[in-house]
Amino acid sequence: MKNLKPSQKQYALAATRQVKTRCPINLSALIGLLLAPLAAIHAADNTPQIIQASDPVRPDETVLAIGEGFGNGCTAELGQLADGPITKPQTDLTPAVKQWVAIQPLQTDARSLKFVVPKSWPPGVWAFRVRQGGDVSAPAILNAPDPWWWNGDGGEFASPGGWLRVFGKSLSFGGESRALLRGVDGRSVTLATRASSGYALNFPLPADIPAGNYTLAIHNGLGGDASWRPAGSVTVRPPTAWKNDVFNVKDFGPKPAEALLAALAKAKANGGGIVYLPRGRYLVRTNLTLPPNTVLRGEATELVSLYWPDFEKPPAELVSGADFGLESLSLYCQHHRNVIADTAASKRVFLHGVRIRANCYFMIEDAGKEFRKRRGPASHRECGAAVLLRGMNFEITDCDIYASNYGIRILGAKTGIIARNQIRYGGRGYSFENTERLIFEDNLVAGNNLLAIGNDISTFWNNYCRHIYYASNRVQQVFGADREMMTLDAASGAYFGKVAAVSGTQLTLAGDPVFKDYTPKPHTNWIGGVVQVLDGKGAGQYRFVTANQGREWEVDRPWTVVPDEASLISIAPFRGRNLFLGNTFEDGGAVQLYAAAHDTIVAGNKGSRMDGFQVWGLNPHGWGLQPSWFCQFLDNEILEGNGYGHRTASFGTIAYDESKIFDGPLVRGAIFRRNICRNNASFHIGSATADTLVEHCVVRHAEIGIKVAPGAKGVLLRGNEFEDVAQPEVTGP
Repeated sequence: MKNLKPSQKQYALAATRQVKTRCPINLSALIGLLLAPLAAIHAADNTPQIIQASDPVRPDETVLAIGEGFGNGCTAELGQLADGPITKPQTDLTPAVKQWVAIQPLQTDARSLKFVVPKSWPPGVWAFRVRQGGDVSAPAILNAPDPWWWNGDGGEFASPGGWLRVFGKSLSFGGESRALLRGVDGRSVTLATRASSGYALNFPLPADIPAGNYTLAIHNGLGGDASWRPAGSVTVRPPTAWKNDVFNVKDFGPKPAEALLAALAKAKANGGGIVYLPRGRYLVRTNLTLPPNTVLRGEATELVSLYWPDFEKPPAELVSGADFGLESLSLYCQHHRNVIADTAASKRVFLHGVRIRANCYFMIEDAGKEFRKRRGPASHRECGAAVLLRGMNFEITDCDIYASNYGIRILGAKTGIIARNQIRYGGRGYSFENTERLIFEDNLVAGNNLLAIGNDISTFWNNYCRHIYYASNRVQQVFGADREMMTLDAASGAYFGKVAAVSGTQLTLAGDPVFKDYTPKPHTNWIGGVVQVLDGKGAGQYRFVTANQGREWEVDRPWTVVPDEASLISIAPFRGRNLFLGNTFEDGGAVQLYAAAHDTIVAGNKGSRMDGFQVWGLNPHGWGLQPSWFCQFLDNEILEGNGYGHRTASFGTIAYDESKIFDGPLVRGAIFRRNICRNNASFHIGSATADTLVEHCVVRHAEIGIKVAPGAKGVLLRGNEFEDVAQPEVTGP
């Protein structure tokens, strides 16, 4: 830390407004709500109400609270939950806060408040509330576990002797995290972690656990019994057994191509089995359809190859089916569409140790031009994906993929794992459309073409792409088009305007919805999309659509602060609650939360020669307002800030409405904490943002450390350090 200059500025870039409150509230009736991270009550209009509070948070770090009725003169009150013994969740908990400590906020306005947890406090689970004169909000809880989703070894289920992985935030603080499975008959099973982090827990299941349906609760080791949190329900059952009869292709004749088809026909007649390929090369002249519950298994990846001729008009898929597996073999093809594909009806597909060499320009000198009486496609974009997934419960592990266009493409497939693969590609390494509960980890994703473009997590024709664990991957060499190393993407929307009425989970729009997406006839079923309160009463809240018909819409839970007829809402896709952790990005564009990214965490990543890490809020094509709220960038590092040529890397926010129908903030509550910028990297906070926090970050060797646009409101810069930085903090266009 030699020659570091600490930042002395803790300031807001917008005036605060005072809101007077005088409505008393019965505190004893509210303490029981401490189990909920945010108390969903409908208090009197004047009483402070907490909508959102930022965590995880450590001592000497700032808590950002979003709510209603704060204003000048309010204070924060903080109390620690006793750690105590950890036994089991209770139905009626009143965890004691021995003492509420008043803390003067650093910033307040009518809808936000920022205060610092005392440096002397030990780490823990804390309750806090907002006091405005004699009125006090219901308490909110900080650092209690917040499980978002789980995956089992069977995808949608976990099996005896298998595993259960839980994802979210504040799941571990280095202590003893645990899970509790409780059956419908009252029996319970406590699980200890095999591996844990603040965002992911891995639990092995006992081999003798009874099959059945269980409720799942999670504890992070702090806060005693008051810190148990529900994590949904889990089905435990053995996997559906496939037949293990072996059909050796060598037993079906001397001609490999005919023998392979005969063995597959035998497996189909048998209701499944293992089609075994001994060492050799197997010519396949057309589409290979794998029967249900069939595994195509080679003797070894390096010993067995299936290969196709250079089609002038290739079939849509070279290998296809539902409920199949491929193991320990290699596939070679030239001009192709999709190489391996499942169907939407598939409930289990796996690829283990499969090598794919899909090269549409094999032995071609120039794209689209004849060379030695052979011609490749005019563009690699005529090709499809090496692996196309549409079904459920898939596994793509330990594979080596070389793809003309897409490496792996998901179109609606859900609840799967893609791990430890090498994906080299000519178009997109991965494209995930309308997925959820996806584990994507320990993969190499490398552009292998000078035109290789970015990688996307998208909602082009759908309502959500959520609950993605994207961890420990290495992404490289992205030079084509927009060069996104990772982007959330796709415009679309259903409504922007006011509400006519709100009652519980029912919502009546003040106008007719207008549906937009990338199809000539946009989809109208918006289940899974998100209703967001952009402005007015209740701003900063979002809820998920569970049903819609005309102007009548239903959301998943009541509002903490009920919107009124002056509130502005947007209904758009949801690409939030995703985790991007411990990845390495080299030579490409940005890692960007390109809107609709609420509650997303980007932590522990490293970047070199790329455009940085950014969160966006925007209205792409004018089709729908897509804000991003409460996204956190924690412990990331830009090692080399120089991008390609004149480009430089930055952490920051970008927000605008190209249709100019909304002039409020489209990025709200973004947190940048403990990030490091080296060698010409910096921070940039754009306009149309509110309540951005940059705290305990470091900038080394740059012209500008932190630049804040004039339109940014409620920015707090605290405890940042600069070394060899000409202008540490700048406000300007």
